[in-house]
Amino acid sequence: MTLRRLRSTAPAGPAPALVALALALALAAAVPAAAATAPAAPAFPHFDHVPHANQIWGGYAITGQKFTSVSGSWNVPALDCSTARNSAVSPWIGIDGWSSSTVEQIGFDQDCTNGTPGYYPWVEMYPANSIYFTETVKAGDHITASVSVSGTTFTLTEADTTQGWTKTYKKTGSDQLSSAEAIVEDLGSNIPAVAKFDPVVFTNLTANGSPFAAAGTANATSIERGNTLLTKNSALSGGSYTLSWLHA
Repeated sequence: MTLRRLRSTAPAGPAPALVALALALALAAAVPAAAATAPAAPAFPHFDHVPHANQIWGGYAITGQKFTSVSGSWNVPALDCSTARNSAVSPWIGIDGWSSSTVEQIGFDQDCTNGTPGYYPWVEMYPANSIYFTETVKAGDHITASVSVSGTTFTLTEADTTQGWTKTYKKTGSDQLSSAEAIVEDLGSNIPAVAKFDPVVFTNLTANGSPFAAAGTANATSIERGNTLLTKNSALSGGSYTLSWLHA
């Protein structure tokens, strides 16, 4: 841009100072707007995951010996939040909880919040609260996880091999080690609505290094509301089974 100096016939006065003041005020007003930070993302629901109770767990728990390790893989299912605008269920694997008051577990929540799906990974040494972490999980991802104990030290690991992250936690505890599980849990009280989800396919499930079906007594359980089944398990075959949604 070429600036041209215009000759003024007006008498000299305070006009330049006024112009400078106006410019300074304009710049000062613009600075806060430019420096304003974006609003924080809305918080997502946080849940505590609990020991087995009637109707809130779907899947399999293995009993019959002392369990010092469990591992497995599963897919992240797509959610249809039109079937339940607010819903929270959680696929996980862990040790204890079938007949004991502690659970050492790791997995993720799959939530519908006001009709919007979301996936939130966590680890928990129940009865301590869940610890959520910020890594990304999306529908279609592949998850692997494991829980093991040596002495009183538990190692809980979860990896999203699609997104390329791994989280490992070490916690201490003195627990019964009486069961090993691969579960989908309904979160909340009074068996809340379960949004439709694609089948969750658990594979490579092991307990104490053996395939689930050979590691002890397989106890099947389903999420139910009264006499209505909300989920259904396939038969446990070696270290694999599929859990399917039936009803919100």
